[in-house]
Amino acid sequence: MSAVTLSKRGSPALGAIRRATLGRGLPAPLRVTLARLVNYLACLGLALLLWHALVSVFQVPAYLMPSPAQCFAAMAREGALLAGAVGWTVFATLLGMAISLVLATLLAVGFIACPLLDRVVMPLILLMRTVPMIAVAPILVLVFGREQGNTVGMVVLLTFFQIMLAAKKGFQAPGRNLMELMHTCGAGFWQTLFKVRLPCALPYLFTGLRIAAGTAILCAMFAEWLSGAPGLGSLMLDAYARQDFALMWAAVLASTSAAYVFFTLTIAFEVAVIEWGQ
Repeated sequence: MSAVTLSKRGSPALGAIRRATLGRGLPAPLRVTLARLVNYLACLGLALLLWHALVSVFQVPAYLMPSPAQCFAAMAREGALLAGAVGWTVFATLLGMAISLVLATLLAVGFIACPLLDRVVMPLILLMRTVPMIAVAPILVLVFGREQGNTVGMVVLLTFFQIMLAAKKGFQAPGRNLMELMHTCGAGFWQTLFKVRLPCALPYLFTGLRIAAGTAILCAMFAEWLSGAPGLGSLMLDAYARQDFALMWAAVLASTSAAYVFFTLTIAFEVAVIEWGQ
């Protein structure tokens, strides 16, 4: 039983492949990424037109909402600063998501291997998840300092739970008949894990990744706001303190674009895994 056979069942990535009509000669991951980016640019253009109309018709003051033209002028003026902030935030987000994925998957495997571990550790994880992040942030600053380590730690902390729950659900997805068949064939725990449980868990795992990816950039910016670590969060605070509202809104545009691109990359990664399995 292949990983592709099981991961294709109900996978949103397959729908994305079928809907991607641009670049038919390109590999599927690039085709899906291109299609989603074109859709985003179209939606962004419409949003900018509505934004410009809103500011113009209602004469909104610049300190409340500058016009798109003012934001793009700020981007041109502070392009290097903005690009550096985006790079810091995206790097911390990618690293945090990678660490979170590895830790969450390993812990989910531990829960499957040892149900006692699930009963002991899971309540502690749920308790930790209910603690307000603003209370946890000072602890992260003490542990990791005020640099990128603090941002990475916050991303791991806030995305770990979704990925772990999705992985655990996926590893538990195989039916009893399939598990009994593997047991009858003499398959051990690791054989069953890699031949049955992991392929069944892929759709769940990618769903957890997409959910986490939607908020990962915001998690990184939240950590930067609180700790002053370099990135989009601290740039927005600095721009607000200097009353450079055009730059602040330019950072908002950059963060939303980065979040969408990050979400798209998770879908492209899922498509690449499916293509690799074929």
